[in-house]
Amino acid sequence: MKAWLWLLSMAVFSLISYLLFEIFDPIPLGERGERLSDTRNPVRRVFAWFRRQRRYIQVLLIAIRHGVGKNLAVKRTPASDLKLAVSFRKTLESCGGFFIKFGQVLSTRSDLLPQAIIEELSHLQENVARLSQDQVKEILANELSRPQDEIFEHFEMEPLAAASIGQVHRATLREGGKQVVVKLLRPDISAKLQLDLDILVRFAAWTSRKSAWARNIGFLDLAKGFSAAMKEETDFRIEARNSAQVAASLENNRSKVKIPHVYRDLSNAKILVIEYLEGVSVKSSAAILDKRGIDRQEVGRRIFDCMLEQIFFKGIFHADPHPGNVYILKDGTPALLDFGSVGRLGTLQLEGLKRLLIGFEQRNPYVIMDALMQLVEPKAELDEAGMEQALSQLLVQTAYNTAGSTDAFIQGLFRMIREFGLTFYPNVAGAFRSLITLEGTMLQLSPSFSLMEESHRFAREHPTEFITVGDASDLKKTAANELLELLPVIRRLPRRLDHLGSMLEKGDMSVKVGFFSDRANTSFVTKWISQALLAFVGTAIGGISIGLLSLSGLSFGSDIQIVTMFGYAGILISAILLIRVAIHAVRNLKQIKE
Repeated sequence: MKAWLWLLSMAVFSLISYLLFEIFDPIPLGERGERLSDTRNPVRRVFAWFRRQRRYIQVLLIAIRHGVGKNLAVKRTPASDLKLAVSFRKTLESCGGFFIKFGQVLSTRSDLLPQAIIEELSHLQENVARLSQDQVKEILANELSRPQDEIFEHFEMEPLAAASIGQVHRATLREGGKQVVVKLLRPDISAKLQLDLDILVRFAAWTSRKSAWARNIGFLDLAKGFSAAMKEETDFRIEARNSAQVAASLENNRSKVKIPHVYRDLSNAKILVIEYLEGVSVKSSAAILDKRGIDRQEVGRRIFDCMLEQIFFKGIFHADPHPGNVYILKDGTPALLDFGSVGRLGTLQLEGLKRLLIGFEQRNPYVIMDALMQLVEPKAELDEAGMEQALSQLLVQTAYNTAGSTDAFIQGLFRMIREFGLTFYPNVAGAFRSLITLEGTMLQLSPSFSLMEESHRFAREHPTEFITVGDASDLKKTAANELLELLPVIRRLPRRLDHLGSMLEKGDMSVKVGFFSDRANTSFVTKWISQALLAFVGTAIGGISIGLLSLSGLSFGSDIQIVTMFGYAGILISAILLIRVAIHAVRNLKQIKE
């Protein structure tokens, strides 16, 4: 009997130890309970956890020192936005690393952030140390499929540019003597990336807890989206695939924008070899274009049309067309570089973007409203009538402001989206962000560039994809197509109305509320009911067992009574059940909900 009790005691002790490990195990869990860490060594996990905590505390202290928490807690006004912008910029600069890059990304989100914060974050500058020649040689030796001298006839050790993720070198291939650009991934980037992005998401979660405004703009979602994008950019195979897909989608485009060729046989996750294009960025292209007598506006339109063709028709687009990624070659041909960040849109979102442009041109709030419903994430309670009124007021306010009506409309639309508690789908927000970035790039070529006017011109030049205002034949054709799609529904409508009327007349009408039709709801309720039942059973067995021991007089002699044996067995079973419930609760608390 003693051996039997000893074995049960060891089982309870093991479960308690497992519970303690679950409580102090720093590895986060996914929705299905899977571990979200690549480190299996428990010692390394503990040290990594301490490093994260130390960095997290450091970031929080920097934020508090610069007054981020204090400025987040006050009501949002232009003055408070300015104070928050300054403190937030100083915090990101002090944290360094990917925090600065995150601020640079946020500086393009005029759809979510006030103008004061946008302007302040646009001043963020990234100072990155260049890799040494020994580091460059080591990367080439470790990552190239063949020795460096067999692949490159010449390799310039002095980099063309350096960034937080990698740096770029110029080289010449032995085969054909072709000029190429070689991008190298920094050797220490993975550890820094994992640490900084983890802390960045935690910092965003802390900010969202401190401020309802941060929650409303989805600050935590922005940080998670940035984290996912950065992890993709550290794998050059993804950039090679993106470049190939965009090039294939634009193979027969009319704008004739150059996409550099990627040498995929020489590239891998840490090295990217692409065609070298001799030219200058848009910012410095005026001299080349003027010297050759090329119209800047025409070149700008080629770039703009190429981007809109990607966004409106192809569904895959360059997500970061800033001036450094848009080149003008020596013959005046425009080119797009760096496809580490690429956006993708579904057919419904493509249709919504087209309808949004049509609605603005028609000054029709109902069309704009319908388009927005395809572009924003669904919301349970939405004041649609109030939103339509706000849209109509916005159209009136910007109707006769010819100097900047399009810019005023876009800013007003973003502000209205925030006020009604809506958020664009991440890929749609990426398309808007790309257009806003592109507008700044186009202004480098032509100071009189107007985003919406050029968009209208683009729509008029593509009549088969857009409904041109004032063209009765196109409107008639579109109406006929819509009617053909609705014809099967219209045919069944009389029978359904008759059936509905019969049910109302007989009093057979009923309404079903299917709360448990949603699998997520069913899973949630089932999980917690099962845990509650386990806890109840464990507590009940424990209570009954204590009662049995009390009745037996708690005898510990050599002849243990049957009642005493059942009492101790019941306590052990109760302990096992309750510890199991506690383990499940701890694991649930550690799960990361997407």
